[in-house]
Amino acid sequence: MKQVFGAFTFILGLIIGLIGGAALLAYAYQAAGLYPPDDATIKFIARERGWLRDDV
Repeated sequence: MKQVFGAFTFILGLIIGLIGGAALLAYAYQAAGLYPPDDATIKFIARERGWLRDDV
């Protein structure tokens, strides 16, 4: 019974740690201004550099 409780506690802590770590990493990216570019940003950069033609 003690081993089952220990395994359950470990799994629960692992899940909480993964979710908390992902949230902390997302907050750090947001605070640092390191947003992943969205589709509109990628298209804007491509048009500015001449990689994307609007007539296609």
